Amino acid sequence: MIKNKNILITGGNSGIGLFAIINLLKTKNILYVVIKNEFRKNEFLKKIEKYFDKNYLSKFLNIIENCDLSDLDNIKKIKDYFISKKIFIDILVLNAGLQYTGSFYPKVSKQGIELTFAVNHLAHFYLVNVLKDFIRDIEESRIIITSSDVHDPKSSGGNIGKKAGLNNLVNLRKKVTGQFLNFNADEAYKNSKLCNILFAKELEKKLKISSSKISVITWAPGLVIPNDDLGFFRYSKRFNLFGYLIFSKAAKNILGISESIENAGKILSEIVLDSNLNNIGYVHLSNKLISFKKHKLVESKVSDEANNSELASKLWILSEEICRSFGFVTFNI
Repeated sequence: MIKNKNILITGGNSGIGLFAIINLLKTKNILYVVIKNEFRKNEFLKKIEKYFDKNYLSKFLNIIENCDLSDLDNIKKIKDYFISKKIFIDILVLNAGLQYTGSFYPKVSKQGIELTFAVNHLAHFYLVNVLKDFIRDIEESRIIITSSDVHDPKSSGGNIGKKAGLNNLVNLRKKVTGQFLNFNADEAYKNSKLCNILFAKELEKKLKISSSKISVITWAPGLVIPNDDLGFFRYSKRFNLFGYLIFSKAAKNILGISESIENAGKILSEIVLDSNLNNIGYVHLSNKLISFKKHKLVESKVSDEANNSELASKLWILSEEICRSFGFVTFNI
């Protein structure tokens, strides 16, 4: 098990990230948690303090606060934090994510970028570029990205409703900035998860060129339905509360297809700490349903589109161009 490491995690104040942090704090690694605002910070601390006393937390938990990832301005705030503390990162967990399936209209970031793309992909893309020089290049180092098997139109979740597909990036820029052509919230989410994997694969390719030991891992937690109102489905519940309640009850109790939030968080913490994942290049792990209410984490194939190295390279270039068009120009990879 990996010990005495600096771990930076996004999306840690609720859901899977929260339970991953609870598990990771027990191991006495040092955690750095990016939190959106004061309200989220207070809610997070209320939950965490049920498990650990304040003296313990003051040693092992650090909060990078007022840092809304949808606003690219805040990425520099994270970099400045590590510069000021003279700290290097061993493990970077890119877990923040949102979806608002059910909405007919796009939500947008401060920069005017469709919110799903802004948070799930672009913020993490830019964060990795900005922090690359602060990530130690050692065998235990890794960048972990929470994706989803819905990126694959052939998967059990990916084949329902509008399917993922980037169409060789034709009009993608117009879909995510400005014109929001043919917007579909479900498709936007699935495409952002496809972007996660394409980004990860291109990142690993670039790291390999410099003989880096940093592993790049994408993982799919399965269908996870949170119990609180701050969790992953918080936007969807507003658009169709009745439908959500029926769906969540059926998924949890009748069909037995959902994973508990606690187990998903535990799995993420195990991916962070597993020394078998040292210096492995790239891998995609999927928390597969194997029987009623029972899942198993296995190495898994990604979709044909996610395997397209030319598309991965083009997405990287487009992501850089979008960042640059808003004045964000630090690219270190």
